Amino acid sequence: MRSQVLGIDSSYSVHLPPDFREDEQLPLVVFLHGGGDDPASFDRHDLTLRLRAQQARGEVPRAVIVFPQGDNGFWTNWYDGSRNYQDWVTDEVLPAAAARYHTLPCPQHCHVMGVSMGGYGALRFALHRPDLFSSVSALSAPIFNTQDMIDFSENGLYAAFVPVHRAFGPTGERSRMEQEDLYLRWRSPEDVSLRIFMAWGDNDRRQLEGLNTRFRDHLVAAEIPHHAEEYVGNHSWVSWAPVIDRALNHQLNHHDD
Repeated sequence: MRSQVLGIDSSYSVHLPPDFREDEQLPLVVFLHGGGDDPASFDRHDLTLRLRAQQARGEVPRAVIVFPQGDNGFWTNWYDGSRNYQDWVTDEVLPAAAARYHTLPCPQHCHVMGVSMGGYGALRFALHRPDLFSSVSALSAPIFNTQDMIDFSENGLYAAFVPVHRAFGPTGERSRMEQEDLYLRWRSPEDVSLRIFMAWGDNDRRQLEGLNTRFRDHLVAAEIPHHAEEYVGNHSWVSWAPVIDRALNHQLNHHDD
């Protein structure tokens, strides 16, 4: 579809459960891919067939799952205004998919989930658009505080893959970056209206275990309800597959921990 906010043609793919009916109304899950992936990631890593089989057996709830194209844009509205990836998803993809597949209304029946870079994006969506989603899942996500974001933006290695300064802006504008800091924005249960599921691997990428356990500890100290788990595995679709099953059940069955 033509994206007005991106200014380019972009795309999304849609997972429909087995025997989807034209009169059926289901929840809507927005799934944000990681860096280097795309809307075909589920197909390429055999998760589509796995999920359809589990839905047919009743092991995972039926839902419409939308996979937008996010490039390597970190699912954020870029500082320079050239790529508004968050608005592309929330203002264009979500309403288009909801209308085409007659899903149940947001926010009660809409959810956002992501892996790696997409997990980071999912949490940002939860922060900025709690009016659209009732739950968020972040798997193997780089959960940055303000200093982490500054360090990331100033790392030349990351800049080779992500135009960090176009995306995140000058690192000297600390007060602006603090507006994106979940540690500062989520300080009590009253600050968070969404159910939270987070997970990371015991053999995940460098630093991710520390970033995730630190954020889990913050949620515990702030008494913010959440589900957090360390899964057995690494930073891969093979390891994520069973965790995605658990996350979908957590989100779609409205379990609170």
